Amino acid sequence: MKDAKFAITDIETTGGGIRGNRITEICIMIVQNGEVIGEFSSLVNPSKSIPLYIESLTGINDEMVSGAPQFSEIADEIDKITRDCVFVAHNVNFDYNIIRAEFSNIDRDFKRKRICTVRLTKKLIPGLFSYSLGNICTSINIPHVDRHRAGGDCEATVTLFQRCISLDPDYEVITEFLNRKTGASYLPPHFKNSDFEKLPTTTGVYFFKDKDGVPLYIGKAKNIKTRIKSHFQERTNRKYKLMQETHSIDYELTGNELLALLREAELILKFFPKYNKAQKKVSRPYTLTSYHNQKGIEQFALHKNKIAPVSWMKFYTREEAIKFMEFLCQEFNLCPKYCGLQAGVKVCDHYKIHNCSGVCTNEISKEEYNTRVEKAIEYIGTYDDSCLLLEKGRTKQEKSFIYLNKGKYAGYGYIGASDDFNQPEEFRNFLTPSKTSSYADRIVSKYMNSKKNLSRIPLSSDNSQRVEEEIWFG
Repeated sequence: MKDAKFAITDIETTGGGIRGNRITEICIMIVQNGEVIGEFSSLVNPSKSIPLYIESLTGINDEMVSGAPQFSEIADEIDKITRDCVFVAHNVNFDYNIIRAEFSNIDRDFKRKRICTVRLTKKLIPGLFSYSLGNICTSINIPHVDRHRAGGDCEATVTLFQRCISLDPDYEVITEFLNRKTGASYLPPHFKNSDFEKLPTTTGVYFFKDKDGVPLYIGKAKNIKTRIKSHFQERTNRKYKLMQETHSIDYELTGNELLALLREAELILKFFPKYNKAQKKVSRPYTLTSYHNQKGIEQFALHKNKIAPVSWMKFYTREEAIKFMEFLCQEFNLCPKYCGLQAGVKVCDHYKIHNCSGVCTNEISKEEYNTRVEKAIEYIGTYDDSCLLLEKGRTKQEKSFIYLNKGKYAGYGYIGASDDFNQPEEFRNFLTPSKTSSYADRIVSKYMNSKKNLSRIPLSSDNSQRVEEEIWFG
């Protein structure tokens, strides 16, 4: 390992994250056995205008790069000098991914093992106030001239890397960094690998937090660790900025995806995290209504953006509505023609439902058919009853429940096998109340209309069954 070569690299760019960002200057210094053995540096014509704020920061302007080579003209030299080297940079993912993007633009690949001097310094020189290159150099007395120019920053990074080698003479830490098989190479510069390894592989919500513990982004996942790793590996400008601001990641286990979705929606509305896209306004729902048609048959209809005198149920997508109406037809032997599933036909001829009651062909009376519709409406009414939806808990010895108050999400809780839970109202002893929202309504609606076998406990006043048996044995 001591004979390994390290390509210490720094670039200046046109700004704007990773995608669309172009190199304006590059410096590479090859270090072996602690000594600089090779160097390459050049201004680069980015083939686009340099923004004024970047010019003010770096001093590089359009005139300076107008006669410089384009990246395609120096790609061979960069590839050659860094070949068989470990790619090293301060905040390595930025430099590495932009250089990879430049190679990709000319249909070439660029892959190197890499080490981040931010993370390496945190390991070998812990406790510094800040790990930006300028502040580290000030803290440990490293000369740093020509800041925000590739040559000056690269020289400072070389000195910093040499200082790290002096603290790790047997290359034990460097070897450890190179041999990691986890997402460590993709970790944000302020995030510890040990914290990443502790992340759970189960379902819940997670929080990217800034240095003050304020949520920057909230998400949900079936496998929290895998999902967070995928965030680290994304290459969008927005995600790159999020990673730079992330200092810690927290999580909350839910045990099941339904509760994770509900908690995610609730927490986003509570904290309004900077990097969560604003939750879109939920579109006006489809309303299920019914009326007596000219033949005296009680007919179902789906309306959107219309006020209906009778509203039995709401759906947030047409697919949910159609799926539920097909279920009603089959469950209560109704006619697809009179359930809003077919229009402009004299008799029904549905692609999926072939057990029509026969009302459209006068095989049964309208009175008999309307009785079936009444039973379907009674069934629909149970959706707005207060109830508990039962789901998986965070462990095998636990169940979770979602409380619906008159059909609206109102809270959740967890019940262990040893908890005393004999009557419906005793669920309140385990309840964490929550606020509903249009997002929560949509989540619950989709869940109830897509789940074939709902595990559901009604909370009506005449329900005197032993609830504990219902929860644990169905």
